[in-house]
Amino acid sequence: MNQKRSFFFQIFVVMSTILLMAGLLSGCFSRGKKAREEEAITVLIQKAKVQSFQQFIDLNGQIAGRNEVKVYADVSGKIAQILVKEGSYVSKGSVIAYIDRAQVGADYALAPVKAPISGYVTSVSVVLGQMISPGTVPVASIGSLTEMDVIISLPERFVRDVEIGQTVYLKVAAYPDERFTATIYRKDLAVDPTSRTLTVRAQIQDPRGKLLSGMFADVSILVRESSKSIVIPSSALVELENGKQAVYVNQDNVAKIRPVSVAFGYKDKVAIQQGLNPGEEVIIYGKEFLKDGTPIYPVEEEN
Repeated sequence: MNQKRSFFFQIFVVMSTILLMAGLLSGCFSRGKKAREEEAITVLIQKAKVQSFQQFIDLNGQIAGRNEVKVYADVSGKIAQILVKEGSYVSKGSVIAYIDRAQVGADYALAPVKAPISGYVTSVSVVLGQMISPGTVPVASIGSLTEMDVIISLPERFVRDVEIGQTVYLKVAAYPDERFTATIYRKDLAVDPTSRTLTVRAQIQDPRGKLLSGMFADVSILVRESSKSIVIPSSALVELENGKQAVYVNQDNVAKIRPVSVAFGYKDKVAIQQGLNPGEEVIIYGKEFLKDGTPIYPVEEEN
């Protein structure tokens, strides 16, 4: 009987030891797992998607009638008559104003100011009785009201990116919800030495009589586009020691560095030419805390 009790006691001790060891191992495993979870860096990720992407040069421009010219007087004197008003059509050579050159002790016939081209009077810059001199104040401006241009002063750093035929999108304050389209048809061959800009003209397609000469416009020149590009936020880019670029991708909740080649960028996004596949999870925020192989806790942002 004592032997039997001793046998059961020994079994009890062995089983208790096994259960105790299992509990200790389970606790160690749980603490290790919890420690690993606490070490993981929370990052924001976004799945790489294929989409169309465009690059623009954003500048300012001014609306003007096609071939618009300013008309100056050939002589000094006082404005005696104004024969036109804004919006009226004039033919080349027709008189638009007269200047009184009269001086004390001398009489002169009124001197005519003639239109150098045919078109519409877009502005009259003088009033009756005003004194003017040749080449100072224009009497009026004449141009087209149906064929309108946007004149752009292009900084010289963008000269090689802009060519004849490129599309320009523009908006004006008078119609904030409308976008007008123009096509570049002229590009000067010399940069202004003072402003370091090149004058570019684009013909506005169907202005519908809404755009007026002298209006200020926000313009965007389309320089590159792709119908199928992997587009990601530029905040995802990391510069490597060799000067090349890379991104961190999520592989089983581990951050892995991936060299990439950027095709072009615009504002806060870039088109990736090589190095990424559609659907891969790219880390867009939190990368400054990472290195290759860092455990991460990914939170997805929809794009």
